[in-house]
Amino acid sequence: MVTLDRKELESPSPLSDEEKVSGPMPKEVSPDASDAELAAFGTVVKFSKAEEAALVRKFDRRIMPLVTILYLSNFIDRTNVGNAKVAGLAKDLHLVGYQYNIGLSVFYIAYALAEIPSNLILKGAGANRWLPVIIMSFGFITFITSWVTSFAGFMVVRILLGISEGGTMPGIAYYLSTQFEVKEYYKRHELVLRIGIFVAASSLSGAFGGLLATGLLKIPQIKHLPHGQWRAIFLVEGLITIALGFLTFFIIPGPPESTNFLNDRERLIATERLRVETAGLNRTEKTDKKLVWRAFTSVNNWLCGLGFLLCNIPTQGISLFMPTLLEGMGYSPIQSQLHSVPPYVVACSWSVFVAYSSYRTGRRGMWVLISAPIGLTGAAILVGTGNRQVDYAGLFLLAMGVFPLGPLFLTWANNNAAPHTTRAVSSAMVVSIGTMGPIVSSWVYLPTDAPKYTTGNSVLVGAFTGLFISTCCLILYNVHENRARAAGRRDYRLDDADDTTITNLGHLHPRFRYTL
Repeated sequence: MVTLDRKELESPSPLSDEEKVSGPMPKEVSPDASDAELAAFGTVVKFSKAEEAALVRKFDRRIMPLVTILYLSNFIDRTNVGNAKVAGLAKDLHLVGYQYNIGLSVFYIAYALAEIPSNLILKGAGANRWLPVIIMSFGFITFITSWVTSFAGFMVVRILLGISEGGTMPGIAYYLSTQFEVKEYYKRHELVLRIGIFVAASSLSGAFGGLLATGLLKIPQIKHLPHGQWRAIFLVEGLITIALGFLTFFIIPGPPESTNFLNDRERLIATERLRVETAGLNRTEKTDKKLVWRAFTSVNNWLCGLGFLLCNIPTQGISLFMPTLLEGMGYSPIQSQLHSVPPYVVACSWSVFVAYSSYRTGRRGMWVLISAPIGLTGAAILVGTGNRQVDYAGLFLLAMGVFPLGPLFLTWANNNAAPHTTRAVSSAMVVSIGTMGPIVSSWVYLPTDAPKYTTGNSVLVGAFTGLFISTCCLILYNVHENRARAAGRRDYRLDDADDTTITNLGHLHPRFRYTL
């Protein structure tokens, strides 16, 4: 039986091979009752570590490929505008001055405003119902972009695309880890690797997007479409996404306690292992203004938010402008699409390695400090050299350095925020701060700076430098706070406190240790 002292707020100890949670056995239950019958009375559900490990592997096989593909389609439909630009979009839409950059900016503004409303709808409708709807929605918006003929039309579709795409990433994260009820699939420590993997799809999307664009640009002008071969990119990719969203209706699993891809026993284990993990913790504390405000007074949140903002500048910058940068190096439109593929493939591999290493070591800041200098080196190469081959090598380093950082900052903020109300607000707060990064990146690569784009690449150097410094500050703060708690300098928070107050201390509890 898992128990907690009233002055402790620690995670439960690992399960033994036959860990169980028990309650009073009703007399009317037969000794030969099944696990389902026992669970119905809130009694005993036994499972071994081997059974739990097998269940997690089953989750991974069924859920992770699906959510990775969904986020891949999300990122492709968001960034294919960069592929279309070098294929003539700006010319055919008669975009002048900064109109293209304005179109990029309004997308991210709409995207940020849609995140919270979308997740509120998802919470009521269910992720397995709402996610397919938003996938089909942004697929349809991508599809109709093929018929845009003016700047006004370009603005409308970019706003609509931002609204429809805004709920995808937070929706998938919510689907994997519902905060307030035992309906998630993964434990908290298991989420670090899984979120890292599906977010790595953002780098892989650049590879797929480049390959798709290369092939689609070879399609002859399609009848009934306005002039421009780039329109085939939106037409075909939109149709693929619509089909994917429709298929998702039938294959995405529902809540673990009722999904049909698990048998009765697996559903019981899925529910019970999470109940054991949170034994002694207040999963359903009331939403209190103090707990909400605590997120906004957390040094950890502000530094994670700053780091996420700064890493989003190069992440979205190269996602939207890599074909443009390659064109500036002297490659043709087709060559620009093809040459954008290898840097993304390498970045995806490195991102998965960093996510796994962070999961195994239990460290976040260390891996930020390893990856950021790689990206900084790549950006510095783009600023300081004029050799095409060397600049192309710089793109590899730039992509490798930046794509692992977003998941690290997001999970770092989540790890160091408690209880659940504070954690929920912290996650939204960090994402909201980070969304300002793509708005900045929309304006760092300006047509007046072509073909070298020295200003834009210099901004990336500054972003990497800033996030490196802020990460060092965050690590030092967390080390200082952990040492203060180990020395007893935060024990005064327990003086004359009742059980509810102590539980709601969350990350302020003297026994809570910050992840570094």
